[in-house]
Amino acid sequence: MNKQKFTFKTIKPTGRYRSFYPDQHEIKLKRKTVGSIEDKKHHRISLMVEKEDIYEEGNPNCSWKWIMLSEESESITDAKDFLNKHIKDILKKYKLHKHEPFE
Repeated sequence: MNKQKFTFKTIKPTGRYRSFYPDQHEIKLKRKTVGSIEDKKHHRISLMVEKEDIYEEGNPNCSWKWIMLSEESESITDAKDFLNKHIKDILKKYKLHKHEPFE
């Protein structure tokens, strides 16, 4: 049985003003970005989901929207564990938008 898992990538800021910016924590599924984890105290989880109706928010140019889960984690590791523990429920409830990297 092929069990799906979220993977994660931490992007450190670079450049002259890097100390002003927090790390970025991307959530990935099958090598595509599907969300992010905040690098603040409560480590909130945001996911990119497909819109039910393309005119839902009044913008017909974008087929997806951000949602934020109510789970607040004490650490990045706790947020990652929460996501992988509840992956079946998340995939059943939401159709995730898989974002292609800009390379």
